[in-house]
Amino acid sequence: MVYIAVCEDEQEYQERIERYLKEYSVVNCCDFEIAFFSTAVDFWAHYQPESFCIVFLDIYLEEGNGIEIGKQLRNTGDDCQMVFITSSKDFAIEGFELKAQHYIIKPITKEKIFEALDRCQAVLKEGGQAIRIPNGKLEVAIRLKDIIYVEVFNKISVIHTAKKEIKTYLPLSQLENLLGGTPFLRCHRCSIINMNHVADYTTTDFMMDNGDRVGIPRSNSVAVRQRYLDFMFTKVRGEVSAKQ
Repeated sequence: MVYIAVCEDEQEYQERIERYLKEYSVVNCCDFEIAFFSTAVDFWAHYQPESFCIVFLDIYLEEGNGIEIGKQLRNTGDDCQMVFITSSKDFAIEGFELKAQHYIIKPITKEKIFEALDRCQAVLKEGGQAIRIPNGKLEVAIRLKDIIYVEVFNKISVIHTAKKEIKTYLPLSQLENLLGGTPFLRCHRCSIINMNHVADYTTTDFMMDNGDRVGIPRSNSVAVRQRYLDFMFTKVRGEVSAKQ
């Protein structure tokens, strides 16, 4: 799933952008979830850290400024893909200093939106895709590349990332479906690893790059280790994207 925010205060352009985004998703067989915001206040009221993969920012909002939103996003450490939309080139330098993927000058056309999405998607495939999971009364967005492994304790799934642990009552089977397969490997009935984060392995454990060990069941040790070796072989040959 690719989560997209659009900060645009003109109804005409909101409708046009939505139409082009949906058309792109159909043509390219990708799944978008789109949220529209008319003001900076509205955007921040709904924002959660790393909750959006792509953010379209109109620089001249009736209430707020897209450049300021972009600066605040970067200051929080959010590395979402930014696309600035404006009727002027005045802020082009500021936009690219914020590592914007594209800068669209109005009028907005399908070709301009498609080009911006192509650039963003290319980066996301290298590591920016995310999932959202229930965490208490909230939903938390987690980048797939940041997940080291997942384990279950007393019906609670614990997602380990380099920065924190996130707990959810979502069953491991549902998390496995959300993670979408390679490079994620269900190595045990109670654990899933991200094979990109394996530092080493033995016949009984995967040593993850955060120092933790994830057990390999004896009954399935050969098959699990072979799947990991197959993954590494294809990765070395360049046949597996390091997107996650």
